[in-house]
Amino acid sequence: MLKRALGFCLATLLIVPACTSDKAKDVDVEAEIARNLGEADANLRNDKVAEAEAGYKVVLGYDATNAAALTGLGRVELAREQPAAAIEPLEKAIAAAPNDAKAHATLGQAYVATNDWAKAADHLGKAWELDKDTEQYALEYGAALREAKQLDAAITVLQEVAAINPQIKYVYRELGKAQLDASDHDKALESFMKAQLAWPGDQDSFAGAGMVYEAQGKIGDSIDQWAQYIQQDCCSTYSKEIAQPKIAELKAKENAAPN
Repeated sequence: MLKRALGFCLATLLIVPACTSDKAKDVDVEAEIARNLGEADANLRNDKVAEAEAGYKVVLGYDATNAAALTGLGRVELAREQPAAAIEPLEKAIAAAPNDAKAHATLGQAYVATNDWAKAADHLGKAWELDKDTEQYALEYGAALREAKQLDAAITVLQEVAAINPQIKYVYRELGKAQLDASDHDKALESFMKAQLAWPGDQDSFAGAGMVYEAQGKIGDSIDQWAQYIQQDCCSTYSKEIAQPKIAELKAKENAAPN
């Protein structure tokens, strides 16, 4: 009996340290994953793209389905302006974590960059559904809906964002674009004017107002808006290649109009 008891005690002594060691290893792995993710995210924020990629790959060496690391690889490809290459790791991230708002938002941004507006809207809409505190997701969702020609839905989403936070950058510009595409000129002009007040340096809000005035036959007002567009940045490519020719076109139209 004594021998059996001693044998049991020895076995227990052998087993317990092994279990404790396994738990310690698990804790070490979790700590390493967290550390590498933090460093990779910081590197990506500081435009150290290669270092960020290396960090995310270290994490995936520990856990091949880590959604944060897979999303990070997608963000790396977007930073490299390779959106098509971002799609695969982002799809894997969503497969691993279907309710990860950041993964959906980043995949939506990849589809924006590839001009696949319907898929972009799907994923940005899902990101907004999962994370109602990040209004940027809703703004990007509304813009994608507009590009996908889902104008009623776009206007509804953008109006919701503007009601929640009227100071979020470019919300009224995007709303104005959707209303202009829907030929609701009065509301579009109102939105573009709000955009100009909120962000006076936003050239697109002046271009938008100029297009509304032209559609309404108010050529002088349209010229004025395009002139203000140029004032924001007279030497930009857009000013030279879009605004200046547009003003020349409008002036020719104005001069040709009967008195």
